[in-house]
Amino acid sequence: MRRWASLGRRALPFFAGGVAVSFRFYQSSVNECQEPGKKRKLTVAEMLALKGQRQLVLTTAFDEWTARAAEEAGVDMIVAWGSCQEHSKFVVEAVRRGAPNTLIGTGINPGAYESQEKALKLANEMRAAGTDIIYCSGLVPEKFAGLARQHVPCCGHVGYLPVNNTWYGGPRGVGKTAEEAKKVYDDVMALEAAGCIAVEMECVPAKVAEEITKRTKLLVFSMGSGPNCDGQFIFSEDLMGTNLGRYPRHSITYANLFTCAVDALKQFCLDVQSGAYPQARHCIKINDQEFARFQQSLASSPTRLDRVLDSAPKSLDQYDHF
Repeated sequence: MRRWASLGRRALPFFAGGVAVSFRFYQSSVNECQEPGKKRKLTVAEMLALKGQRQLVLTTAFDEWTARAAEEAGVDMIVAWGSCQEHSKFVVEAVRRGAPNTLIGTGINPGAYESQEKALKLANEMRAAGTDIIYCSGLVPEKFAGLARQHVPCCGHVGYLPVNNTWYGGPRGVGKTAEEAKKVYDDVMALEAAGCIAVEMECVPAKVAEEITKRTKLLVFSMGSGPNCDGQFIFSEDLMGTNLGRYPRHSITYANLFTCAVDALKQFCLDVQSGAYPQARHCIKINDQEFARFQQSLASSPTRLDRVLDSAPKSLDQYDHF
């Protein structure tokens, strides 16, 4: 039996942004506000109230159609980012168009600012673009504190951090020794003290992740860290089969959209080359009388071949300048 199964429907108070909320409040708000057949966007406070109640679902999206698919599927939170601040704003705007009723988390590059003031400026730019939660990988806890004081919801990242790949020599489990596991725990507690609301825990042993999840009020999102965190996070490219690189061990694939795309484009090539496309139903028609009038209007106009012949050199004398 999972550790939270015994909690039942009791109210679970949490403190988020200076406002005490409870699971009872969350349930009543959903009942009052949700339209039949339409997804309702969670607030951050409501998401916090789900700790220990059910697993949250997270994935990535970098364009409008993937975001729309994620929202229609019922994903709780989409993580999106770009190669730089301006690109991230462009990506988030597209994702927000596709998923107007889903929480969005967006990363800020830890090297993109030199002060908490600039961090706040960048965070506000991302929130204006449509972000709900500032998602930072590799950012030291004290950098979060200034954002948290301004009531900016922040999500940290512990365990295996791709931004620190040079230390590891590639992806690997983090926390397989007592010392490493304690370091992961200390990192989580430091993020909690700094005011974060959540943390992604990547490639940490399942037992270690479960034990830490029990001891923090943060929402713990598992990426390859077992089933007993507060949510599961997998990249959409792994889920949909569009990843052209290595699939991590913790990933799961439900479709092969890349193969579908190749098949569709291959068939298009074959149809064009064989003359099967376009067919009459793909073409715009013109009234026969109007077409005849059009042809008459061209009677005195040279054909393309005539124009080519007229422009061709009449003798080699034209090339004397070479």
